Amino acid sequence: MKNQNRTKPLTYLIYACVVLLLCWVMTYDGYAEEQLPLNQISLSPCGYEGGGRFTSIAIDPRHPEIIFIGSDVSGIYKSVDGGKSFQMKGQGLESFAVADILIHPDDSRQVFVLTDDGLYASPDGGETWLKHSEEIRYNSRQLGNNLILCSGGGLWVATPDNGVWQVELGGPTGRQAHRIPGLEKFQVNCLSLLGPSVYAGTDRGVFRLIEEKWQPWSEGLDPDQREIVNMAAHPNGRLYVVEKRRGVYVWNGEKMQWEARRLGLMQMAADRLAAFKLLGVAPQNPDLIFLGIYPETWPRLLYKSSDGGNSWKKITEFHFKPGAPETFAKGQMDLEKIAFSPGNPRRLYLTDWMNVWQSPDEGENWYQVHRGLQNTVINDIRVHPMAPARIFLAVADNGIVVSNDHGKTWKRKMTGLPDGHALQAAFSGQDPQKIYVLMNPWNKKEKKFFVYRSLNGGESWDDLSFPVPGDPLPKLGFVDGAATNLAVDPKNDDTVYLGANGYGVFKSVDGGKNWKRMNQGLTTPYIKGPRALMIDPENPKTIYAGTLQGGVYQSINGGESWTPISPGHPFTFGMAIAPSNPSRLLVACAEKKMIISEDKGKTWKVVQLPGKAPAHITAYAVAVHPAHPNLVVVGTLAYSYKASDGLFVSRNGGVSFEPYPLGDVPRVSVNVVEMPQWPECRFLVGLNGSGPFEGRMDKCN
Repeated sequence: MKNQNRTKPLTYLIYACVVLLLCWVMTYDGYAEEQLPLNQISLSPCGYEGGGRFTSIAIDPRHPEIIFIGSDVSGIYKSVDGGKSFQMKGQGLESFAVADILIHPDDSRQVFVLTDDGLYASPDGGETWLKHSEEIRYNSRQLGNNLILCSGGGLWVATPDNGVWQVELGGPTGRQAHRIPGLEKFQVNCLSLLGPSVYAGTDRGVFRLIEEKWQPWSEGLDPDQREIVNMAAHPNGRLYVVEKRRGVYVWNGEKMQWEARRLGLMQMAADRLAAFKLLGVAPQNPDLIFLGIYPETWPRLLYKSSDGGNSWKKITEFHFKPGAPETFAKGQMDLEKIAFSPGNPRRLYLTDWMNVWQSPDEGENWYQVHRGLQNTVINDIRVHPMAPARIFLAVADNGIVVSNDHGKTWKRKMTGLPDGHALQAAFSGQDPQKIYVLMNPWNKKEKKFFVYRSLNGGESWDDLSFPVPGDPLPKLGFVDGAATNLAVDPKNDDTVYLGANGYGVFKSVDGGKNWKRMNQGLTTPYIKGPRALMIDPENPKTIYAGTLQGGVYQSINGGESWTPISPGHPFTFGMAIAPSNPSRLLVACAEKKMIISEDKGKTWKVVQLPGKAPAHITAYAVAVHPAHPNLVVVGTLAYSYKASDGLFVSRNGGVSFEPYPLGDVPRVSVNVVEMPQWPECRFLVGLNGSGPFEGRMDKCN
């Protein structure tokens, strides 16, 4: 009897737990159905090409139709048709700022990439990548040129602050590397190989490696101007260097000194030339040289010499391809690297800070190459709720870009907007022509939040900007004071809210003419994340704000006062409200966690995204399909521009998630996920550097 009495409390406890579990499942409104495997799904680019910085280029010496292009934010692109089209090749990369690319001259399967996070090697022609070394890296924003050389059975690799390394390829222990001492205190910008000799260009002149020691090799250079930014050797014995302020020099072996081959002083003055960087020497002709202006200086110009630098010609013929996506650039931008096709001595390729160019006539004319080169930071994607074929992109550098045909073609819509970075677009719920935009201009003359409104579908924009408050920001590394979010009242499009990372929430009730700060109770006014400011679609007086350090806040009186509602989860980012059930909130949190509420934030359920959860990766962007509420997509973000953990998909409403395959798409951070009101199981993703993508599912449930 005593034993039976002891089992009754345990039985009742188990029964109660089962009932509570069933009740919790029922609150998910049928979401806890059996999860199906991810089959026949894909992530494909949406076609907005160009628009970012292309840092480097390499052409296969044995197969000139194979070309690799490097980016400063999205890794590697590969063409197998001579540049007619490119595809991303990011499998295995953990860093996406590419400084240089080298294809092994004797084995095209071996490709090497130097990034800000290390030296990577590919054994299969760039299809997959393995990190070889974290010590050998190029973490300078002003990337050098010709940083990897191949000699015999090894590589020479330059780093800006860690000297020059020699990497042995193959052997019983695989690849081994050791640093050649002597240049650790110099900024090494470039390398060149002439015969058996290795040369290094640094911020304090040229050095030559002689018997494992670096010897100064700067005789003839101006003692006060010895910042060597590029160098190139020709097999016939010619060696050129570029000094940043002076231009081109050539080595005279008989006199054992450098001789100037600079542009004339009158030409430099007329063209307002301040600095140089790009250098190219034709393999078939050591007298054919190209010289380009240093990045971040104006104007952007390219010069050509056919007589070894004794005279120079300005090249001005840059032609955009008809039908290519429009960008702010009207010609060539900051020039990065030039390459000569081994299969056709008259064909050249050129990269700059906005495009890739091809010349068929030895550099006289240049034509834009764009197909597949999605190299753009997408800050926001919005599909117009009243016109599902119309997609608005808020893009870094290029501003607002619009497609009216589901992403097949794109046009900039910047009349009345300042050039710079677009942060977000927000639509009216009543008027399809009324749109609000948040901008971050390049040239800010005043300290403002830059808000604009269009009343004609984006054809032109009116300025609604207002001053940033003067109170000081807290000294927190994650608080920058920037405006981050817009939200429009779904039932009154003259009521607009703005969120800022440091200044909290602002409200306008007259279409943006006047703004009022609304921070009562919002003790951590650090709003950041895609849709971190959201309005209840059924009750617009209820607003949610996701903050850093303070979690989610709720206002039930149109922003007049705020109450924290997510205790225990202080760092929140993107949010979503289920379209079919506004009581249901999904919030992305730090350490790859999601918190989900079925009762407008009164209670929460924590869901951990699969895999490891390092401190530098967070769940960031979240969206729920409007027609299929079971389908939830979450994108991750990595701090310090490291590799994120990609995308995760739930088809049971967030009860559980599984990774969404990325294929060759690099694991850059996911800035935004958009679920259009399309009948198919499709969604849009905006990546931090790789442009917009469309995801597809075989089934929604």
